[in-house]
Amino acid sequence: MTALLLLSALAGEVDAPALRKLIVEHKGRPVVVSLWATWCEPCVKEFPELAALARRRTDVVFLSISLDEAEDVPAVEAFLDRRKPPFPVYRKGRGADDAFIEALDPGWSGAIPATLVYSRDGRRAALLQGEHTMQAIERAIDAGTR
Repeated sequence: MTALLLLSALAGEVDAPALRKLIVEHKGRPVVVSLWATWCEPCVKEFPELAALARRRTDVVFLSISLDEAEDVPAVEAFLDRRKPPFPVYRKGRGADDAFIEALDPGWSGAIPATLVYSRDGRRAALLQGEHTMQAIERAIDAGTR
């Protein structure tokens, strides 16, 4: 019960270097990074599907980054409390969005939802921008783990 309560609150703030460090810490396992916000309808729709995929794919590390503003933290925490994701959810730290986007992945337009898949060796294997099915995300995970 305690673990679920801990996971329902934000795990903290991250910037691009901190996120890279989190990915490196999980070297040896594929990592999926989901970028989303509570004001993004496709993101809200995708979130429970991503949580279900994470519960099923225990061989994969899932990390989630909310792009909500600081004043929206109570709404983010309420959202997480209702959905109880099985993965840590961070909020993008302070700083310019363009700098975060460029540092995270120059190919990312900044559109959300966005999903980045990293291979076992920590290299980006896929960037999925916009709405995608869980099957497409799972194919990207599997392609990056070969």
